[in-house]
Amino acid sequence: MHPDWLGSPHHFLAAAVVAVTIVWLAPRVLSADRWLIAGLAVAVAMLGEVLVEVVEYPLRYADDPNLTAYYDTIADLTSSLAGGLSGAVAATLLRRR
Repeated sequence: MHPDWLGSPHHFLAAAVVAVTIVWLAPRVLSADRWLIAGLAVAVAMLGEVLVEVVEYPLRYADDPNLTAYYDTIADLTSSLAGGLSGAVAATLLRRR
């Protein structure tokens, strides 16, 4: 089994949507620098991804000792990080203060 870096576009898209939402909504309740909010957006997106992976592991891999979730998890986390960063940076640059 090897990592399928492009096999999880839903991880990229979900993280990007979460990051964009945080960047657009956070200034309504926080008075922080826009890049600090972008960092918060990436952190929230990655926290969500970690929770997804924690739930996914016992559902998909725990019963089959021949499967390893390592590469799948690494690829999913990488896709989510790329999506979160892309969404946060794009929304931060497009949002006018």
